Amino acid sequence: MYCAAETEKDRKDIVRDLTSYMLHKYYGENDVEAVVALFADPFTWIGTGEHEHAAGAANVTYIFRQFAGFVPKCTLSEEEYEVSRLSKDAYLCAGRVWISTDPSTEVYLRMHQRITTAFLFSGDEVHCCHIHISNPYTEMTADDIGFPSQMARQSREYLQAQIDEQKRLLAEQAEKLIRLSFSDALTGLANRTKFNLDVNKLAEEPNEPLGIAYFDLNSLKETNDRCGHAGGDELLVRAAGHISRVFPGCCYRIGGDEFVVIDRAAEEQTFRTMAEHLRATMEADDVSCSVGVSWQPAEHVNFREQFFEADKQMYVQKELYYRSREIARRKKR
Repeated sequence: MYCAAETEKDRKDIVRDLTSYMLHKYYGENDVEAVVALFADPFTWIGTGEHEHAAGAANVTYIFRQFAGFVPKCTLSEEEYEVSRLSKDAYLCAGRVWISTDPSTEVYLRMHQRITTAFLFSGDEVHCCHIHISNPYTEMTADDIGFPSQMARQSREYLQAQIDEQKRLLAEQAEKLIRLSFSDALTGLANRTKFNLDVNKLAEEPNEPLGIAYFDLNSLKETNDRCGHAGGDELLVRAAGHISRVFPGCCYRIGGDEFVVIDRAAEEQTFRTMAEHLRATMEADDVSCSVGVSWQPAEHVNFREQFFEADKQMYVQKELYYRSREIARRKKR
C-alpha cells in the first residue's frame, strides 16, 4: 500500500489507522480482499483458535478467503491502540476493541478482541507482515463459570501455556522484522541502514586493520534500457552473489549499483588481491564494475578518510572505463 510518511509520528499514525481499518473491513463489512491486499510476504497469522496459525502470504490469504460471506456484520467500539517502533522500518501495534454483532443479524455476540499487528515500511510502501488475534483469556478464568477446581487449574495451565506460546511467536516475529529491516530486499546483502549502524560501531571497537573496497557497476542504466529493469535486477543479484562469496558477511548494498566491503581480518596484500580477483571474476561473468580500495594498519585507521579514498579511486577507475569506451567507439567510425 502506498503511504506518504515523513516522520516517525506519521508512520505510527499510519500503522494505527491500518490496524483499525483491517478490523473494520473484516468484522464490519466482511471485506476479506481489502484485508489481504495489505499482506506482505513473508507473513504470519495467529488466530483465536488453538489450530489457527499459518505462515506465508499465499497460505494466510487462502485461509482468510474461506471466511468471505460468513462473518456476520459487526460494530466496533472503544478501540485502543498503541504503536511501538521495533527498528528503523518495522512497527508493532497492540490494541483492543469491543466487537458486537449488528442487531440486523438477529445474532447476539459481544466480545473483547485483542489484536497485535506488525507493519514493515519500504520506501513509499507499507505492508502488514504479522497479525495475532486473541480473546482475553486471563479475564475468562474457569473458576468464574463454576468449573471444579481440578478442571479450573488444568484450564488455567493450558491457557497460560497458550499465552506463553503466543509471546514466544511474537518475539520470533519481532526478531525476524529486525533482520528484514537490515537486509536489502533484492540482493539479500546488508542494506544502507545496517551499513550506517556498523560504521558507527567501528569507533567503539578496538583498533584493528581496516580494508574498504567500493564497487560500482558500470552501465547499469544501459542494461535497464536494453533489457528492462528485470535485466538490471538480475545483473545486481549476480554482482551481489560474486561479492558475498569472496567477502562473506561483510558486504553491503548502499545504493542502486553501489556495494561496499568492510574487512577487518585480511592483511593488505591479501585484501587487495581478493578485491582484484573479484573484479576479474565479475568481468568474466559480464558484470563490469569499477573498484576502489583502501587499507590501513590498526594505528592509522580512519573510516571516513578511507571510505573517501576508496570512493575516489573507484571514480578514477570509472572515468578510465568510460574513456576507453569512447576511444573504442571513435575507432569504429
